[in-house]
Amino acid sequence: MSWGHAVSTDLLNWSELPVAIAEDEDGAIFSGSAVSDGDEIVAIYTRHTDTQQTQCIARSSDNGRTFIKYENNPVLDEGKKDFRDPKVFRYRDHWIMCVAQPFDRQISFYKSFDLANWQHLSNFGPSAAVNGIWECPDLFPLEINGREVWVLIVSLNPGGLYGSGTQYFVGDFDGENFSPLYSTSEPRWLDFGKDNYAGVTFNSEPNGRRIFIGWMANWLDVKDHPETPWTCQMTVPRILGLTHYQGELVVTQHPIREATYEIFEAIPESGSIELTGFATVGYNADRKVIFINAYEAPYEPIDQKIHLKVVVDNSSIELFTADGVRSISLSVFPPLGTSRELIPGGCISTVS
Repeated sequence: MSWGHAVSTDLLNWSELPVAIAEDEDGAIFSGSAVSDGDEIVAIYTRHTDTQQTQCIARSSDNGRTFIKYENNPVLDEGKKDFRDPKVFRYRDHWIMCVAQPFDRQISFYKSFDLANWQHLSNFGPSAAVNGIWECPDLFPLEINGREVWVLIVSLNPGGLYGSGTQYFVGDFDGENFSPLYSTSEPRWLDFGKDNYAGVTFNSEPNGRRIFIGWMANWLDVKDHPETPWTCQMTVPRILGLTHYQGELVVTQHPIREATYEIFEAIPESGSIELTGFATVGYNADRKVIFINAYEAPYEPIDQKIHLKVVVDNSSIELFTADGVRSISLSVFPPLGTSRELIPGGCISTVS
């Protein structure tokens, strides 16, 4: 298991480059992140062996084209078999790393001034959804009405709505501890489909946006995906934000590409569109849910209007409410040559 490498100027069209960090006798290269440190890009990754997982770094001085592993790796070793997925970001005058303690259902936070020496700060969890291992954390601030609020994302497998899933917590981070704003007795799901897992966000995006990309698969049934030269696909990149919905701050998601189809209805009534041989998408007014096939998300329209956005690719469909508070992501595999002809049903009107 190695780190692949692709580059893009718009996050939609990608050029694949040679492998960035390759597995070797030192161990496999598991999930992590990368940061800009002066003239260098520094990758922070989990080194995996049959008996241990540790956090390591590799540096690139040629804009990420080649990486050289740090000679004194690992930089963080707790002597554990399961301890992985470091996400690092700049906080004031130092770095913060969040790492998953999978079977403890905890996220640990660490501090460093040089990316090589790390000091433990605190742990968060277990909390909310705990019926699976915790992986791939991310911690970042979002603003709403001039207020800074922190969001902690945690992937969970199994224990999601359909096997693998992604939950999030809204709260405060004081540089040492993360404290949720709301009760954590029930999970808050980032996505109500079955195929959005292990996603993290970009730091310091040039336009100030917080952009998320997830792995569009599920460990429950990924073995049933058709064979391809790659390991499944990624979700469409989403711009994250915050809004007030049903008495709480919730994370919103808006696709960075224009929707393939948009669904409007001034007075919400049940209706659907069918993409021939692909999927049925719509809104059930009686049950107050949006849906793709059998996958549903609870949703009560604001201002008595329903507005949905649907992004369709060759083997995926992603549904968003226009206000961003709900999404459903699904990998689908129609027979080759299947038409995606749009067939409106019920009271739904559409714009392609």
